[in-house]
Amino acid sequence: MVDPMKSEENSVVGMDAACTPKRRHLARAIGWKPTTAASLMWAAFVVAFALAAAMLVIFGVGERGTAIALRATARWSFLLFWLAYAGGAIAWLCRPRFSGLARHGRDLGLAYASAQLIHVGLVLWIIHIATGPSGAMVFFWIGIFCTYLLALFSVPRLRDALEPRLWRILRTVALEYIAIAFTADFITLHWHELGKHPLSYLPFALMLVSGAGLRFAAFWGRRLQRLRENPSLGSGWPPFSQFGRMSREDHVVVWPALIFVAAIVILLAFDNALWGTFESVLALYGPLVVALIGYVLFKSMIRGVSLVGRQFS
Repeated sequence: MVDPMKSEENSVVGMDAACTPKRRHLARAIGWKPTTAASLMWAAFVVAFALAAAMLVIFGVGERGTAIALRATARWSFLLFWLAYAGGAIAWLCRPRFSGLARHGRDLGLAYASAQLIHVGLVLWIIHIATGPSGAMVFFWIGIFCTYLLALFSVPRLRDALEPRLWRILRTVALEYIAIAFTADFITLHWHELGKHPLSYLPFALMLVSGAGLRFAAFWGRRLQRLRENPSLGSGWPPFSQFGRMSREDHVVVWPALIFVAAIVILLAFDNALWGTFESVLALYGPLVVALIGYVLFKSMIRGVSLVGRQFS
């Protein structure tokens, strides 16, 4: 069976295949070198280290200086994450101009994971020097687990050991959880800062919400394109009443995915973080839901007006 996700990626990569030799010739002419995952990871790590070192030198290694360093490294990591999170959607929606984002999605994700090492080190340091209790921080550590789970399975041999549909589900859940964690950091936990320090929070909040919207738009566009090309695909998921009659391959996909999501929910419940997570989910996806409802109502109104106009004409 053809993996639709691989075919989508191949189509995005192949959109500007005719332009690739010309671009490579131009890159050689002006002295550019091919970007590799290792070079991006090193660059991301060095920038994060430099930001943290500068903040600690200027503001001290106490709680205040470490908190400022955490804010700086979080924003740098987020920029890398956002390119990996929304890059594939942008590449598909704006093809072929931004197809490079799709080609380098894995590299950008690894660069984000590399930069996060500095951020995690600062978190451990502030926990060490904090005078008060810091709590279990399960919400944060699940995000870190998702980050390095994705980095681990970016190794082709490990990724190929998973069923392709299972890998796509786990990747989507992990990416969306990381986005929800950033939403908590930039919106729900610091909503009062949006008015006081808009430049420190508002651009990142807008990027998060727009990234979720771009991913949904690309997902829906791909789905409609597949249905136009092959109407027999249907929903792609068996009806709920048929879950008991799923094939072995379907069980291999559904049950690990359900266990992964259930484990996250249980851990959040033990740390009393479910409500905070729900608030972040609403902040991230709420504007998209409102926009979709508005679009449906607008289309319904237009159809109603046209229907009434035809009746009286």
